[in-house]
Amino acid sequence: MDKRIDNLSELSEAIIKIVVFFDLFSYPLTAYEVWRYLGVAAEFEELPPELRKLVIEKHLEEKQGFYFLLGQESLINIRKQRYHFTNRKLKIARRAVRLFSLLPTVRLAALSNLIGHHNLRDGSDIDIFIIAKENRIWLTRLFCAGLMKILRQRPTPTKKRDKICLSFYVDTKHLALKNMTTGPDDQYFNFWLAGLYPLYDRGAYYHQLMSENVWLKDYLPNGDFLLSNQSYRESPNAWYKHRLVVKSWRILIDYLEKRAGAIQMGIMPLALKQKANLDSRVIIKPGILKLYLLDRRKEFARRYQERLRRLFNE
Repeated sequence: MDKRIDNLSELSEAIIKIVVFFDLFSYPLTAYEVWRYLGVAAEFEELPPELRKLVIEKHLEEKQGFYFLLGQESLINIRKQRYHFTNRKLKIARRAVRLFSLLPTVRLAALSNLIGHHNLRDGSDIDIFIIAKENRIWLTRLFCAGLMKILRQRPTPTKKRDKICLSFYVDTKHLALKNMTTGPDDQYFNFWLAGLYPLYDRGAYYHQLMSENVWLKDYLPNGDFLLSNQSYRESPNAWYKHRLVVKSWRILIDYLEKRAGAIQMGIMPLALKQKANLDSRVIIKPGILKLYLLDRRKEFARRYQERLRRLFNE
């Protein structure tokens, strides 16, 4: 049973709230992670004494350097197991992304849906978020998703484990993702964006993505992901090939982009087309393809708020 919490400092309350959120994903936090994901600005040095106090007062428990809710010690083993599962999935994702990088229109490919560091379940598929060159989103999807289909690496309703899920693309002119949130309580999307793990970057596009989404700092003020150095410069050879293809054959490629869009819309499942642009689950617009029929963000937000109401009498 949850223990009701009263008369806490702002920092202590923020700490408990972030531990509660990650508890939804079976993820105990280190002191550094608590600080990094905290919803209020603080110096890291403030955290250890506050955490010790919360443990002494039996609001939280600590073991092996992890902090978690009362009675949730089993999450430590779950986190350790998922670390190994994620390492396996990373190797698979890197092989797929090496193939994606052959297409000049792929600007960035990042592992997504981690919600914590190395936090993927054994039976889950592997979500990869892709940034495409401007006006080349349909060609990019055709190549990446088509290649995974040919190699039998796309998930199916009955077989998802270690398969490559490619359901979220944006192009370089649509990197501002604020309108993708379901509202101010969309914690999941904030951590989704903060947790992107770049596997391929043709030229500092991860840095551009973070720069276009500085609003994230309002929700995660201590997040060092905004200052990440995970930005890579493309080689002169890659730049040369890109210019040769795109500049010399622009008319042909523009035609192919339109054809690729028409073909994919023609074979797209009716359920996706019917849900398109009704809410944030399925978005089919110029420069944005988000194709998630099942989007559990509202469910997570509801469960999170219910837990907070029980704990804080809100």
